[in-house]
Amino acid sequence: MYCTSGEGCYQEKGQPIQHLKVGDVVEIKPDIVHWHGAAAHSEFVHLGISTQLSKGPVEWLGAVTDEEYKESTIQ
Repeated sequence: MYCTSGEGCYQEKGQPIQHLKVGDVVEIKPDIVHWHGAAAHSEFVHLGISTQLSKGPVEWLGAVTDEEYKESTIQ
């Protein structure tokens, strides 16, 4: 994931939230449960690049809960 505009958050299950800004790159390994989205005060634009299309499409999981999102220190 390549961040192109705004500020965002990324969190792998069981790990601390990472705060993202323009130019940041996050390599997301296969089968890593995670969420990403805009910080509460900002838009967030990113590019997602899949390099192993032969392994099938991305599996989208459920929505992030309000509690999970509120754990972000970017407000």
